Amino acid sequence: MKNITAIAMAGLAACAITPAIAQSNITLYGIIDTGVARIDDAGGSGSTLLRSGNLLTSRFGFRGTEDLGDGLKAIFNLEAGLNSDTGATSTPFFGRQSWVGLRSASFGDLMAGRMLPSISDVFIASTQAPYLGNATAAVDGAATAAGSSLARFNNMMGTRVDNAIKYQSPSLAGFKLHAMTAFGEVAGTASAGRILSLGGSYSSEHIEAGLVYHERRCTDSGGCAVGKDKDKILGLGGSYKLNGARYGMVYTRQQNALNVRGNDADVFTTFARVPLSTQWIVQAGFQYLNDKTALNQDVRQYNLGANYLLSKRTQLYALYSHQSVKNGGKAGMYSVTSSDGKQNQFSAGILHAF
Repeated sequence: MKNITAIAMAGLAACAITPAIAQSNITLYGIIDTGVARIDDAGGSGSTLLRSGNLLTSRFGFRGTEDLGDGLKAIFNLEAGLNSDTGATSTPFFGRQSWVGLRSASFGDLMAGRMLPSISDVFIASTQAPYLGNATAAVDGAATAAGSSLARFNNMMGTRVDNAIKYQSPSLAGFKLHAMTAFGEVAGTASAGRILSLGGSYSSEHIEAGLVYHERRCTDSGGCAVGKDKDKILGLGGSYKLNGARYGMVYTRQQNALNVRGNDADVFTTFARVPLSTQWIVQAGFQYLNDKTALNQDVRQYNLGANYLLSKRTQLYALYSHQSVKNGGKAGMYSVTSSDGKQNQFSAGILHAF
């Protein structure tokens, strides 16, 4: 009798849950990217390894919408990072995306949670700046080696932001407004650690462009301590699309990077992605980081890549990156630090998107 009662209760619970699920559109998606990488200098010696995320970060997630009527929808996104070579997931588990919000055809999107900042929405999602050979080796502060000169800068291109509220307006003749604020949640103060972003983007058949200002306040409860200051970034960039090809440039000017006063740098990126046929795509990029501190450890990086599309979801790739750092700075890509100012990385692998 107890078993019959338990089964009946479970059935009633399922009936109660089913309508809620039926009203939502939920998508499971992801990328699995695994390949072999060769690094000529990894702390003083060469290294060959099987690595996840050579071209694009391996990940999986859930995104969904619910139609609320009158042009209003509920939206959400949960996304976790994945190391496909070991099976390990990121910490925190949904560390790549974790937000919920509302979407209106008339008023735009309003979201709250952990998400990418507006500067990433404009220059990564819109201009597709990662397509410059090796996305994970981009000189943008997102994939820097510990101990290298690059670890002193972070222009927020790929850094997720906690406790954020973000707004994106509807497109008006191709123009969109982007705004975000994130609470620092430092005890005893309302402004410490707060992040503010404001920008605009434009998109048409052939052109995508944007301008964004981004700032992050010091996390000290009494204001910036000695030697610290507000981290400020100004970004400008765009790309031109023609016959499936994309050519673009992005420039960021950063002052007081990581809230260290005088830790200034400019980063210039140019890239091209060109289809040679329905299956072959080649891509190339050049990045230059102008270190404006007394160390003057400027960085140059060249990226080359080729992709062979087996289908719409599966591709083979080969990537090469060369980085050089001036004045005693150590080169570093994909969190692997060289013993000196130069490093070369080559990788080849397979990527499947679902």
